[in-house]
Amino acid sequence: MSNFNGYYIKIGDCTFTDPSPKRDGLLILPHLVQTADSGVVASGRLEIKVLPHSRTKIQVQFPIMTKSQFRTYYNAIMNTGNKGMNVQLQYYNEGIDDYETGEFYHNDLQYKPIVWNGEEMIDMQEIHFIET
Repeated sequence: MSNFNGYYIKIGDCTFTDPSPKRDGLLILPHLVQTADSGVVASGRLEIKVLPHSRTKIQVQFPIMTKSQFRTYYNAIMNTGNKGMNVQLQYYNEGIDDYETGEFYHNDLQYKPIVWNGEEMIDMQEIHFIET
């Protein structure tokens, strides 16, 4: 039985399911290794010094959304007790079939207003969350 609860990312009470990320618009890169230094030794072998801390990166793209949907997401990302660009984010890690929580920062939130079938909508573009 899966531990998936119907959402991939959650900030505060917002599960980012209305609308869900685009079909090919969610990329989770869990526990990425960070390197401090690398170099080639005399034998020609590459040596890489790895830092003890790994980071998770999450890239999300959403379909065009209504202004109300956008404001829900915007408030979750920008205004729910967050300090600057930092958010407490929970994400589903398929590799371990469970949710993980971490402190993430996000890049600039990009969006543009558009008209779709005569209705004013928002195209939120893409946002990246990177674990601190």
